[in-house]
Amino acid sequence: MKNKVWLEPNKRIRMFLIFISLTGLGIIFITQRFDYSLLISDNLSSQNQFIINRTIRFLLNDNLVLLLIYAIFYDQKYVKFGLAVEAVGFFFLLIPYFILRFNTPIDHMYISFIHRLIINPTLMVLLIPAIYIQKIKN
Repeated sequence: MKNKVWLEPNKRIRMFLIFISLTGLGIIFITQRFDYSLLISDNLSSQNQFIINRTIRFLLNDNLVLLLIYAIFYDQKYVKFGLAVEAVGFFFLLIPYFILRFNTPIDHMYISFIHRLIINPTLMVLLIPAIYIQKIKN
């Protein structure tokens, strides 16, 4: 492309995207008891409801943090890396969490730790200072 300047959002748009992502994360936190599975079907088993609700919340949280990363740094490589972290979290944390959740006692300590790591966008939020430090070093 000859001129990529038009692709770069100005400061006002970036601030708006930051506002949208932080507001969205806040709404998801406030409405954490919302049953997303009702949007799909109202006659699912409790296990399927749990899986759908946690998966949707995981994807919403992580994608809102990706929007935040995009708004702060505006660099495609950081968004791609964030998508890779999200995929790793999905396949290596979320799916094993469901397996452990339904095959071990609910009060098991490790399940609680994995739950907090998955449902809260902890890994994605940790990318922001890591990216910032990398940008400073370069």
